[in-house]
Amino acid sequence: MKDIVIVLLVAVLIFFIGSEARYTKSEPIIVSDTVYQEKTFTKFIKGNSIPFVVLDTIYIIDRVTDTITIVKDYNQVKVYFDTMRIDSIGYAYIQDTISQNKIQGRGFSANFNLPTITITKLIEQKSKNQLYLGFIGDLKHSNGQIGIGGSIALKTAKNTLYTATATMNGYSFGYYKKF
Repeated sequence: MKDIVIVLLVAVLIFFIGSEARYTKSEPIIVSDTVYQEKTFTKFIKGNSIPFVVLDTIYIIDRVTDTITIVKDYNQVKVYFDTMRIDSIGYAYIQDTISQNKIQGRGFSANFNLPTITITKLIEQKSKNQLYLGFIGDLKHSNGQIGIGGSIALKTAKNTLYTATATMNGYSFGYYKKF
């Protein structure tokens, strides 16, 4: 009978040593992603609402230029375009319409690629209570008696471990705290 118990104990021991441990706890995953959002702004202002200041007046007297050319140039409607690059986010476009030495209108348009940073944090679930069952073998030093038995362990969500073991040689209880 003693040989059968020893063979069973060795078989259970080989089973536990040969089985593959499974660890299912996963670390939280943090993913950050930058998404570019395209924004376009357009605004137009009438010329009479744009303030101005006269800085200097220059009179050029040229006998070759005739009055018709001066009046024609004065009454022409001219459009001026300007483009400005603003850092790395995009461009701004300005359009001025000028006639009779006055700004008739001003247009502003911008095309920006603004970054939007999205951070996604996946939080792992808190661990739950876990129950473990197992087999145990022991050898008493005092009389050389071999004993086998069962063991139960409870791991709580707060990383505390309680064990209870019963063998043919006696009983034992344990308390473990992670630090």
